[in-house]
Amino acid sequence: MATTAAALVLRGKRRTALRLEGRVVVLRRPAEELRIPVEAMAAVRAEGRAVEIELLGGAEPVVYRLVGVSEAGAAAFGRTVARLLPAPGGDAEPVDGPSLVDVRLLPGRNRGWHASGRRTLTAVAALFYAGLVAAVGVFGGGGQVAALLGGSVALYAGCFMVYAGARANVDDWRLKRRGITVVAQFSHYTNKRRVYTYTTATGQSHTYQTAGSGTDPIEVTYDPLRPGDARAGVSLLNTLIMVLLLAIPAFVAVMGILLVAHVVAAL
Repeated sequence: MATTAAALVLRGKRRTALRLEGRVVVLRRPAEELRIPVEAMAAVRAEGRAVEIELLGGAEPVVYRLVGVSEAGAAAFGRTVARLLPAPGGDAEPVDGPSLVDVRLLPGRNRGWHASGRRTLTAVAALFYAGLVAAVGVFGGGGQVAALLGGSVALYAGCFMVYAGARANVDDWRLKRRGITVVAQFSHYTNKRRVYTYTTATGQSHTYQTAGSGTDPIEVTYDPLRPGDARAGVSLLNTLIMVLLLAIPAFVAVMGILLVAHVVAAL
């Protein structure tokens, strides 16, 4: 009697997951989804609370690893997928496993209940701020309200620019430490932006868009954990320049804090 493999799901750290769909293992990451057919696999190993999938062929071994899963679930997943692997054949043609992997970039992150929590927090903060403005208007007058609004705008704008700049610097720093740099070839223009294609060390093809003109090859650095996320011109000097520039919005934010604090203290 034919048997059907269980539709097992393993959830790991940092919003990663493995899911078995028939004869395909789906590896989900925060920014992409990889569909790995069993025909592309050389071995599946369960090691404690981690699962490794090694692909066939390739100049270097390609291994996908999911950590932080249930130990019992990892063992069951490894046994189930191992039973699906094709038997090795001595006369069979070599299989290039990485070329069989289908990579799909996700249009947006799955925010789940976190989005609902942020909406609730935003609503509470908005009600609190509206009450604060009303209180300042009653006890302090129009001048104090104008000062409160001006300080709030400066605080919000400064914090937003600091956050955006710091996040970009952190991403660049991570790429500088663990990224892989490859040469990207010009492909075409779209919406007045240049589109380049690059191939990762595992043989996956991705695109990179940038402004400007010209068709010369460029160097891009990508994150091996998120090969579809690449940047051009990642350097320590650029990072240091951005850190220095962040001093301007940080000063604006501090002035906003002082202005708001002065208004509230005057109540």
